[in-house]
Amino acid sequence: MIKDKFMRQMTPTMIKDAVFEDEPEWMTEFRVNAFEQMASLDLPKFDKMDYHAWRFISHPSQHPATKTEITDAVQAEIDKYEIATVGSRTVRSQPNDEMVDNDVICCDFQSAFQNYPELIKPYLMQNEQMQKDRLNCLESSLTNNGIFIYVPQNVKLTMPIKVFMAENNFKAASTFSRVIVVADEGSKFDVVQKLSSVGDQKKVTHVNIEVHAKANSNVQFFSLDSIGASNTAFVMRHARVDKRAKMNWMIGSFNDSNTISDIATDLVGEGSSGNTRIVSIANHSQQQGINTRITNYGRHSDGEISQRGAILDRAKIVFNGVGKVAHGAHGANNQQENSVLMLSDEASGDANPILLIDENDVIAGHKASIGKIDERQLYYLMSRGIKPEIAKKLVIRGFLGIILSHIPSQSIKAQMINIIEGKLAND
Repeated sequence: MIKDKFMRQMTPTMIKDAVFEDEPEWMTEFRVNAFEQMASLDLPKFDKMDYHAWRFISHPSQHPATKTEITDAVQAEIDKYEIATVGSRTVRSQPNDEMVDNDVICCDFQSAFQNYPELIKPYLMQNEQMQKDRLNCLESSLTNNGIFIYVPQNVKLTMPIKVFMAENNFKAASTFSRVIVVADEGSKFDVVQKLSSVGDQKKVTHVNIEVHAKANSNVQFFSLDSIGASNTAFVMRHARVDKRAKMNWMIGSFNDSNTISDIATDLVGEGSSGNTRIVSIANHSQQQGINTRITNYGRHSDGEISQRGAILDRAKIVFNGVGKVAHGAHGANNQQENSVLMLSDEASGDANPILLIDENDVIAGHKASIGKIDERQLYYLMSRGIKPEIAKKLVIRGFLGIILSHIPSQSIKAQMINIIEGKLAND
């Protein structure tokens, strides 16, 4: 007997609908295994964020599909990226010259299955989260869109690898996107990603991103999340960081949709390091639950979380920052800061710092704040002739700009600023 709402949304026939053309048998077996595990596992826990009644999948029969229309503006943006997908369809795959010269792989899953099966297989099946929770099992079993990026040993790229992924809201069926990034030993590069949507049919979208940073590699991953209000979005990110490797996430969580976002970094190797910086703004009646976790497993590993969010109207943001130092992580450092700015009496926000320490001789700390705009800052600006509404926006920009200042991609930074300006203009 099916006992919960989540499983009532699932049928085994959904796997058949998700299978790629000419998919290898091992991939299909992986799907079936993940699907069978779902019923025995729980959804990931988000403190102070109850999303269990949300929809987790959209079926094709729920709404008739309409013709996918890509505007000239969207097409012009797609053309700026090395690889782009709309829904489950790859619409652009054109690595830049530096990537080609250095044998960097950047392709969709179908191309990877055909041309690099032995390379992608261990990473695709190594989804460590799949064994832990129901949501990752769902995404593993129903993946119908995928991008594989591999940077060879000791390759250091000067140009970022740019990835564009748009949900197709002209069709009702959910897209389950998966991105696998492998940084081989000694490599160094940036990934710039934009998550977006086209069309306006209501649906559920899933994105699962995994980064494997091998020894002495250095990866910076910048993402602008700007999925439209017609969606319910589940965005999961996970990084495994080996000996003396570095992994940095910088994320602008600017979706207009209700969003569950989970960012986990495992500092496995000795001397590994990772930081996660997130800036978010929510308005209208939107809800965003953001879990950010850094776990120190390696000796002398170093992790840092920094999250800042602004909430308008009746919206809600919950930041859960979880810093864990595992037994054996001697000399580790784990720090975090979570700050929420309330811009409405009806807004709801939480900043929950959590430290879990299972080792001696480590450094760990946290701080959290929830509050309204600092009246002293407003007074200072207004005393210099700045109008109150402009002074308020300047204070908000300054609050969020502390995170934005760390983003070297001028294009992504400019888009983030434009989104912030747009949301504040409607305040």
